[in-house]
Amino acid sequence: SSGINAEYGGPIRRPDHLRATVRWDYAPDICKDYKETGFCGFGDSCKFMHDRSDYKSGWQLEREWQSKEYGAHENDNYEISDSDDDDIPFACYICREKYENPVVTKCKHYFCEACALKHYKKTKKCFVCEANTGGIFNPAKEVIAKMKAAEDS
Repeated sequence: SSGINAEYGGPIRRPDHLRATVRWDYAPDICKDYKETGFCGFGDSCKFMHDRSDYKSGWQLEREWQSKEYGAHENDNYEISDSDDDDIPFACYICREKYENPVVTKCKHYFCEACALKHYKKTKKCFVCEANTGGIFNPAKEVIAKMKAAEDS
C-alpha cells in the first residue's frame, strides 16, 4: 500500500485494464445537469448558472464562412416562439437520452418507458420529485406529438 513493489523494490506497475479519462470543463459556471436535461435537482438554490443556449465553436463559424452560409438564417435565430413547450424537457431525466416510448407520471414528469419501469422496480417513487407514482405511467401524448412534429419538419 506504500506504492513500492516489495518483490522488485520499484514502483507498482499500473493496471492494464483501467484507463483514466479526463473531461475538460470550459464553462465551469454552467450547470451541466440543466444544460443536458433541462432539470436541476438543486432548483433555484443551484450555485451554477442555468443556461441551455447553444453556442457555435470557432471551427463551426469558419466552416459557415467558407461555405458562404454565415448569417444566411440570421433572422430566424431571433424569432420568439409563442409555443408552451418550455415545460416539457427534451430528454429523459434518467438516461439523459432522447425519449424512447415516452411516459408521464401523475406528478407530470416525463421518462422513457423502459427507464421508468426499471426505476419503478427499485422504488415506487418518482425519480425527480420522489412522489409516490402508484405505478401509473401514461403515454406522454404531448412529447409524442412534439417528436412527430420535429420528424415532419
